[in-house]
Amino acid sequence: MAHFHHTEAETRTSLTPREWLTIGADIGKLVNLWSLRSDLVTYVGPGAGGSAPACYNPAIAEVEVNVEAAFGKTTTPADIGDITDRKVQYEFPRAVGAIMHEAFHARFSQWSMPKAHAALAADEYKALVLLEESRIEAFGSRAMSKALPFLRSSAMELVIEDAAENFGGQSDTASAGQLVALVYGRVDAGILDLEDVVEVTDLVDEYLGESVIVDLRAILQKVQEHDEHSNAEPLYDLAREWARILREVAEDKGESPESGGGESGESGESGESGESGMSSFGDKLMDALSESADSVAISNSDALDDQEQSEDWQEQVKSASDKAKEKQENKDEANKVFAKATGPGSGGTSSRLVEERQAKQEERIAAVKVARMLEKAKYRERDEVEIASVVPPGRLRTRALVQGAALRERGVLQQPEAWKRKVRKHTDEPTLNVGVLVDISGSMGGAMEPMGVTAWIMSEAVKRVQGKAAMVYYGNSVFPTLRRGEHQSQVSIWSAPDGTEKFDQAFRALDGEMNLLHGSGARLLVVVSDGAYTPDEQRKAVKWVRRCTEEGVAILWLPFDGGHYARDYAKAGDIEFVLGNLDPSKAAQEIGNAAAKALTRVGQRAAAA
Repeated sequence: MAHFHHTEAETRTSLTPREWLTIGADIGKLVNLWSLRSDLVTYVGPGAGGSAPACYNPAIAEVEVNVEAAFGKTTTPADIGDITDRKVQYEFPRAVGAIMHEAFHARFSQWSMPKAHAALAADEYKALVLLEESRIEAFGSRAMSKALPFLRSSAMELVIEDAAENFGGQSDTASAGQLVALVYGRVDAGILDLEDVVEVTDLVDEYLGESVIVDLRAILQKVQEHDEHSNAEPLYDLAREWARILREVAEDKGESPESGGGESGESGESGESGESGMSSFGDKLMDALSESADSVAISNSDALDDQEQSEDWQEQVKSASDKAKEKQENKDEANKVFAKATGPGSGGTSSRLVEERQAKQEERIAAVKVARMLEKAKYRERDEVEIASVVPPGRLRTRALVQGAALRERGVLQQPEAWKRKVRKHTDEPTLNVGVLVDISGSMGGAMEPMGVTAWIMSEAVKRVQGKAAMVYYGNSVFPTLRRGEHQSQVSIWSAPDGTEKFDQAFRALDGEMNLLHGSGARLLVVVSDGAYTPDEQRKAVKWVRRCTEEGVAILWLPFDGGHYARDYAKAGDIEFVLGNLDPSKAAQEIGNAAAKALTRVGQRAAAA
């Protein structure tokens, strides 16, 4: 049982090969999550922890993962990626099951191994450790029902590894008893199905006898009911009883405890040893374990597929629910904000309208330039239509074929539409929806003139391409300056005396008015701000940038400085920046190019999806 030991040794996490450090860190997160602990460390790499896929050493609170045994000898860190991602876990169920097993040891095997070792005879202590294997998986699968197919994926690998380690140096009775603990134990714990391991259980049943199997399984079931995870003393007597039963069987068969066969040394089922160092009975057990491992893998593949599909459906339902809630909450915020009169109204902002004037000639020219660039944006949406056909191409629907055959038997001549395919159509010239956020906090005071001009240029440009726009200003509070469908007829310059920035409220109101996140057509968010926010508003801004990228909303950010703060938000999503303290009327080409580039990139990503 080398994958569960108490050797006092200095932790070896520092020896994890550099290329495996990220995987090791991710596995560390998982084992601490699954064990409900925070103190576990990991040692990950080829050969880590010995030949077993994984092991746990409670003396140093370390989980070790032999990546060659767990993931496969040719698997690289790049092949694995982010093991904390549930989809990736389904690609490597055996490795995940082995890691879960050790995490459950860390969670449920909290008793003192040295104390138990001192209190019990050698075979009794070994029995206790064997019995613990199915006990922790029983409690683990109850605590995490979705762990079951993963535990099943790794179960036979762990059993085979333990068998290969021990069979050559112990009696056949001890080997048979080990498989009762490791195989029957997992059957009783609900991890393995009996029908998948009959090759093993039939051999063990025949060797030990029905009455012995019944007695040993009764002990297993009592062990699996023991829920004092930090106190193994109540299990000592059960381990002693287990060892006594096997001693008596070995004695009846003329075996010595450390022998691979009968003491008489006779050739035959028990006495003969092969090249492996095991008796012929041990070799038969290993062959049966291999066959059973194949059976378990085959039967478990459906369980893994079903659970993954179920989780996908649950995730889709939850995502749809979350998005519906998000949409409604933002709509409610829009109703509150856009119900105000245009301008500060009764809000908490100190901003006031400083100037309102007709656009200058160069500003009108700038609006035309930006409109031309928006018109050139090659954004295309894709409509998806499912078509059923009696001939290929497409995906064969076997159920339709069966139904067609049944109809023919009844004399109904009808061609079954046995082929199904999806046709995707690109929608040209979608409606352009633009939402504009303008920062009026004190840090933007020197940029209010270009900000006001930029806001007018974007409004005028969107109007020229038959789009829709809405605009809100945000500081201590949020107020609208342009409702959806309205047109900003004049350039409005506001003061920027506010001490903070309500970016979150501003975005939610704008999204509720324009339906940016959940709408259709070309959607563009324009943020006119330096991005210097409070930590809480920064976190929320990162969230909304990420959501815009997820939902295909292009983002144009105009900080009117070098972008020291604003560029940090690009880590969360896809943003096009126009940097510098620019005169919008002179920088119209650059602004238009950036807006068109942002829209085009989103469109290309949607077309490739």
